[in-house]
Formats: sequence, structure tokens, C-alpha cells
Amino acid sequence: MKQNFLLFFLIFSINTFSQEEAKKDSLWTTRGNVAILLNQTGFSDWVGGGTNNFSGTLKFDYEWEYRDKGWDWLTNFESAYGLAKYKNAPFARKIDDRILIQSIVGKEFTKNLSFSAFFNFTSQLGNGYKYKKDSNNNEIRELTTKIFSPAYFQLGSGFLWKKDETLWVNYSPIATRLILVNKKFTKDLTGNDTYFGVLPNKSSRYELGANLTFHSEGNLLENIKYKQDLKLFSNYLEDASNIDLDYLVQIEVDINPLLSTQLIFQLIYDDNAISRLQVREVFGVGVQLKLD
Repeated sequence: MKQNFLLFFLIFSINTFSQEEAKKDSLWTTRGNVAILLNQTGFSDWVGGGTNNFSGTLKFDYEWEYRDKGWDWLTNFESAYGLAKYKNAPFARKIDDRILIQSIVGKEFTKNLSFSAFFNFTSQLGNGYKYKKDSNNNEIRELTTKIFSPAYFQLGSGFLWKKDETLWVNYSPIATRLILVNKKFTKDLTGNDTYFGVLPNKSSRYELGANLTFHSEGNLLENIKYKQDLKLFSNYLEDASNIDLDYLVQIEVDINPLLSTQLIFQLIYDDNAISRLQVREVFGVGVQLKLD
């Protein structure tokens, strides 16, 4: 009942206080979205077993684009934070935590093709933990990440191919990447151990390489939209053939102007973090407010 009341309150509040923003002229275009995804599962004398749980995720995306005399400057901000609470579990567990700031500026020299420069910042907002059991079978946790630890900064120049704001590719043959971490996580490292590629007693790692960013979005059906982003990075200074990958796809099914169902699927490969493919999936019913 509490979860149902919370969902009703969120729908009522956003419906009451929502506002649309439209800022379009010959130079600037803006658009954005705020969404709350909720999931709740309950069991009572369920023979098949199961654990009562409740989870929620808050997402905020916003985009600015400037166009004038062959110049195209696109900046987007994306963030998400979500927690899940399981019955009788001592800790809530993080299910989503992401912050992204990306800016690409291009000067067109032929149709759809521009010289470009880009900046990218990626990190997280909350603490991350590894969960395990103690000798008494009680759940305990170990701190593994903190706010802005790790934090990734990328800067580069190259070429931008852009059909429109829904389909573009940016390639930078010369790109730098700086990885910053809290020294708390590297002070006890020994030998060849690293923390997100950062050596013992260090707080940063510098990389020089190539970056490719691909973005596309559109409608699968009238009320089904998708957005996907692919980022690839190759480090010239160390094993250039070992390419880091970050692929994110979001599918949104509009139920009505306020409610939607969202599926988020992400793949990450970065052997500085772990030498395996990381997979994340989030699915839920969302209350959304469009800012466009």
C-alpha cells in the first residue's frame, strides 16, 4: 500500500506542478526529460519463493544545441541514480548511478561533415560496495567506489559526420583521457595491482589514443522510441588493440503523456576496471516530464 500511495503521489505532484519548456529560435534548440522509474514486487505464502523488494530510479537528461553559419555545438547532460531495498536486507543496493557531460563542436567544411572537437566527463554520484557474508552469515559490505572516484575526462579533435541531431558519428584520431581516483583506494595496493588502471599511491592515470562516438535515436513504432550511444577508446600508449567499449541503449514506450515503460541496457568493457564484459539492465514503469 505504501508503494501504491507513493506512486499515486508522484503522479499527482508531477501532473500538478509540471511545466513545459520551449526555447527554440534560429540559433538554439533545447530538449530534456525527467523520469522516475518504480518497481515493486511482493510475495505472501508464495510456494515458488521470492523476496519482497522495492526499487526506484531518478533520471534527468537535458540537451542544448547551437547552430549558426556552419557551426554546430551540441552539449548534453545525463544523470541517473537508483536504489533497491530487499525485505530483511540490512542495506539498500544501488541499481543505477551515472553522470555524463558531453560537448561536441563542429565547423562544417562540406555537406554533413565538419572539423570537430569534443569534451566528455563520466563518473558516478554515490558510493559503491562489494557485498559478502561474515563468519556469522551476516551481510557486510566493502567500499569500492566513491563520488567522482573513478572520474573520466576525455578531450580530442577530429571529424564529425552529422545527418541531424538524431544521427551522428564523431571520430577523434587524437584524444586524451585522464582517469582520476581517490587515493584512499590506491594507498594499500602492492606490486602490479591497480585501481581502474591507476598505480599504487597514485591518484590519476593519463592515456593518449583515439575515440569514436556514435549516436542514433528515433521511433520504432509511433509510441516506441529508442536512443543508443556507442563509445570506443583505444589507448596508443598501452595495448592499442585492446579497445574500451561503452554501449547504452534506452527504449521507451509511451503509455500516455505522463507514464511510460522504459528499458535500459548497457554493456561496458574496460580491462582497467575488470577484464570481463559488464552488463546492466533496468526495466520499469516511469513517471516522466518532458522538457521540450
